[in-house]
Amino acid sequence: MRTPPKNEKQIIKTNLMISFCSLRDLLYVCNTKLRRMKDYLYYLFDFDLTLADSSKGIVMCFTNVLHRHGYEQVTEMEIKRTIGKTLEDSFAILTGVNNPEQLAAWKLEYTREADKYMNDNTVLFPETVEVLTKLKVLGCKIAIISTKYRYRIEGVMERYFPKGFIDVIIGGEDVKHAKPHPQGVKAALKKLKAKKELALYIGDSTVDAETARNTGIDFCGVLNGLTTREELAAYPHRQILNDLTLLPLLQKKGKHKKTWLPKRWEAKRRAYFIRQIRGLQEKPLENKQAHICQNCGDRYAGDYCPSCGQAAKTGRITLKSAFCNLFSSFFSIESGFLGTCYELIYRPGYMVKDFIQGKRSRYYKPFSLLLVMAALYLIAGHLLVPSSLGNSKEVKDNLENRLDSVFSEIVVVQEDSLEIKEDMVVTNEPKVPSLMDKMEDWYNEQMHEGTFLYALKDLLTGWVADNQAFLFIAIMPFYIFATKKVFRQTRTNQLLNVSEYVFIYGYFGSQIIMKDIVLLPFTGIVEAKSISSNIPFLGSTTIEFLLMMRNFKQLFNLGWWKAFKSTLKTFICLTLLFIGLVAIIALVIATLIVAFT
Repeated sequence: MRTPPKNEKQIIKTNLMISFCSLRDLLYVCNTKLRRMKDYLYYLFDFDLTLADSSKGIVMCFTNVLHRHGYEQVTEMEIKRTIGKTLEDSFAILTGVNNPEQLAAWKLEYTREADKYMNDNTVLFPETVEVLTKLKVLGCKIAIISTKYRYRIEGVMERYFPKGFIDVIIGGEDVKHAKPHPQGVKAALKKLKAKKELALYIGDSTVDAETARNTGIDFCGVLNGLTTREELAAYPHRQILNDLTLLPLLQKKGKHKKTWLPKRWEAKRRAYFIRQIRGLQEKPLENKQAHICQNCGDRYAGDYCPSCGQAAKTGRITLKSAFCNLFSSFFSIESGFLGTCYELIYRPGYMVKDFIQGKRSRYYKPFSLLLVMAALYLIAGHLLVPSSLGNSKEVKDNLENRLDSVFSEIVVVQEDSLEIKEDMVVTNEPKVPSLMDKMEDWYNEQMHEGTFLYALKDLLTGWVADNQAFLFIAIMPFYIFATKKVFRQTRTNQLLNVSEYVFIYGYFGSQIIMKDIVLLPFTGIVEAKSISSNIPFLGSTTIEFLLMMRNFKQLFNLGWWKAFKSTLKTFICLTLLFIGLVAIIALVIATLIVAFT
């Protein structure tokens, strides 16, 4: 059987996600009257540097044509500045030639070059697939209007989406007048049978902004290209975004959902939500002048050497610098322990998503964080709830006494079993006990104080209570299985593998232990004989459930109600898994009891 290539697998996954969207989403889409009050129904996109990064292919094609005709002084940045314009306009800007025949000849040469190199050097931006799929699930129509030829756009999009996923594509060959003329946008609106007030045009350049203004529809700018925020802000716009991630949340002007909060508080709430998604931003370079690294000798510009990582500022070692060096790696807000804890508090789902996508230098490693949290939990338990731990010498003596009585207990049990057998022979009263009776008798014999199994049980429960990190690592496979089962239809889950889930739950486990540390003064849960309150899947508290619900909401881009239902399903799945595990263990014990009695 032929194995489908990677592109076909991507298309199959996208089809499945659209087909299995929830009933709530379907009902939400069908209620178009309510949607028209606040949301856009038609999204019209530019292609180059809006949906896809084709700059490498464009620069390559322009460079080949220009160098062939002696224009070798044209830089890559100058070529990128012309993206979005027609080929004739681009060549005229780059060369200063205005002869229509010459420009047409260069355009023909560019087309031949593009047929060789363009599609292979064009990739969608990381957020494009997720955003477009989300819009389709919500029932929106999608169109692409570009000066690029339609067949090239179709070739790129078919690598990521099934055929027909994009409702309308208007290429350069479909119109007589290129952007900023409104002909292409009007043609797309006509094919979509859309009204202007329900449509939003998204682009990265001033040409796109002018096109939207000439058409009379709302415009949203994205900063994927070289056009600055200030240049786009000079035109009428609904919003200017860093990328497409927040696009599905954008609503029509003046039609926001009513809220009981004052306007000032509502603005702060929205700003807080945006900061949650973006997270901590990298600091700009403070030291742009050239330096020679004192460690490796390389020349560079910036705050740190790109070869060895040494800082540009390396003064004399003083008492202050020694103290800062000792604690900076642990208490660094930007890339250390406290910074990661801070983000785990207010944006855990977005933080782990950033970590998976490659933003890792600023965060503490997940399993190191888990072990540190477990150690802090144990220390906090000794300091805040010493009575629950008991006297260490007394605990040690008790354990030694119990272990000393192991062999004598085994002898006593053997003698008792012999006496029982002799009594059964003497009395000659055949009584066949049931399996449950045998299990109950065995439990009563083996689990009273002073027996080996009772001592082993106390030892294990005490170890588990003091080693929460290893406990969470042990139950992590159950969490991962339940999460992948419940969220199997979401786009984020389809992009994550099992190894990435292990790192995600490393952070979530640290968050749960952090919660336990905060609750220690109020609950005193550090008890060697009661570990059920320390295990997240047994007797889960409301706080733990709410924490996981918030984590899932941010990680999988869900609404509150859907996050609640999915979290409830996850905990139910966990419960069933552990019930099955306990049943298997009980079955094994019963089999052993029957075999040896």
